Amino acid sequence: MELEIKLTIAGLVYNQTIVGTYGLVLSEEFGNRRFSVMIGEPEAQSIALKMNNKKSPRPLTHDLIKTLMTVFDAELVKVLIYDMVNDVFFSELHILKDDNILIVDARTSDAVALAVRSDCPIFIKSEILDIVGTIVEKDTEEKQTEKNVDAEKMSREELDFLAEDELNVLLEMAISEEKYELAVKLRDAIARKKNELK
Repeated sequence: MELEIKLTIAGLVYNQTIVGTYGLVLSEEFGNRRFSVMIGEPEAQSIALKMNNKKSPRPLTHDLIKTLMTVFDAELVKVLIYDMVNDVFFSELHILKDDNILIVDARTSDAVALAVRSDCPIFIKSEILDIVGTIVEKDTEEKQTEKNVDAEKMSREELDFLAEDELNVLLEMAISEEKYELAVKLRDAIARKKNELK
């Protein structure tokens, strides 16, 4: 059996080169390798809403699929990124139904959006991570955030996609560079995050 490595979601980063896309950053749970999957804005919003414990006024597609699985007494037990062709990742859903595992092909963005709703683990085949994984040292993580995120060009919605620790890093950089208008935008985004948790 091929080795599978468990992943965690490290964050979502707005893609500055292709409008309306985001980088879903995935990290190995017990290691320091990371890689990014390019996903669309609706999928990024769906993942971010669930990660930030926010609810859409009406069920999103991924909420609907999760509800349908519950109604039909099926459970998502694992997501596996099993292949990559021309920089496109291929994933599958492992669904438990009547003591049988059903494997369903899915886009990685949809698979992750369902995984966060089902509290199920996300895995990648080790040989794929060996190809795409980039080693990230702890002291370079802040520099990487600085390189990937151009906060001055981001809208309020895009800032709200970022995690609070990422916003704090950007705020420190904005203050040190005397970009006070940007600092105010970032402080507001952090305040909104804190209000969500109340």
